[in-house]
Amino acid sequence: MQYQNNKLKLALAVAAIGLPVAAQADATIYGFISGGVESAKATGNGSAEYKSTTRVVDNNSRIGFKGNEDLGNGLKAIWQVESSLRNFEQGGTNDKGQNAVLATRNTFVGLQDSRWGTFQLGNYDSAYKRLTDVGLNVLGDTVADQTGGNGVVYSRRYARLANSVHYTSPVWSGVQLGVSYGLDEIRPTASNGTRQNDDRLDLAASYTIGGLQLGIGYDREGDKLNATSSADAQQHVDGYKLAASYLFASSRTLIGAGFERVKIRNNGSSDTRQNDWLIALSQPLIGALTLKAGYAMLGKLDGAGSPDDFKAKQWLAGVTYDLSKRTQLYAYGTRIHNNSQQNANFPNNPVFSSGMGTSAAALAKGDNPQAIGIGMKTAF
Repeated sequence: MQYQNNKLKLALAVAAIGLPVAAQADATIYGFISGGVESAKATGNGSAEYKSTTRVVDNNSRIGFKGNEDLGNGLKAIWQVESSLRNFEQGGTNDKGQNAVLATRNTFVGLQDSRWGTFQLGNYDSAYKRLTDVGLNVLGDTVADQTGGNGVVYSRRYARLANSVHYTSPVWSGVQLGVSYGLDEIRPTASNGTRQNDDRLDLAASYTIGGLQLGIGYDREGDKLNATSSADAQQHVDGYKLAASYLFASSRTLIGAGFERVKIRNNGSSDTRQNDWLIALSQPLIGALTLKAGYAMLGKLDGAGSPDDFKAKQWLAGVTYDLSKRTQLYAYGTRIHNNSQQNANFPNNPVFSSGMGTSAAALAKGDNPQAIGIGMKTAF
């Protein structure tokens, strides 16, 4: 959803103590608060399960500040500071013991030119994530979110890159290009002198014409060290993504699908390959009421023993009702079925069968998360 932003004039602090003010800075405050009540559980593994719980949840609320300065000749300086309001309903601490801090989300400084594009550096979504997002995340910012990331069912190579630089082109005849590079600034050294370089390179493109949106992306993550060995254990990881959607002008029906392949190169064991995909639908019903649904699948892990044991699937369904352009009611349900060696979870408000309240919180393999809930979102 595109949110309307309220603008706040920020006077320089020196004015408050009587010093002359040379200029006035303009900034935009934006974000949303989204909260709900849901029933969640994870079943299937017997002794290690997340018992049925009714909980109040923060559905990915955030606050941000952004602005720009016109430098002339079509060039602007741009900046943004965006923060998660992580689990506001329980005082800012989530079920892994993590606290909400400043600049947890997309935060950057950069230059933007209408002719040459946009350059940014900071903590920002990869080009792979941004340009392959073609509207398939129909129940975003709930437990049924499909923005992806490591440990979920669909689009597992989505990432927000710390210590990163980005270029995004202007739109040329419906085509937009992007590249992102995330640096590994730690690069630890193994006992044999080998250095890790867990960097990240992303290339992506999108194409829009009428109601059709296409996105294609490539993601490569560098080598990692095995903490129990002097040799490199894993990896590099390669991700390939293709997604498409179509919005019918007359009915406002949105249909779409996405496909991703992830290849992992391992030292000392077989390389692995795994596909994931999603189909999604959004259909306006009566007035401001919209039906939304999707089905995602994580395929077998080729190269592993018993590859079918690593499969997972997820269904999601819900409705939204727009009270205004900024305020929405919603209801949703979703369930993930994990095979015996898989523990795919929700990207937002995951459920854990052990280690609750600590960084070691985890879902046991073979457990099946599920949730149903209602909520309200209001943007500012």
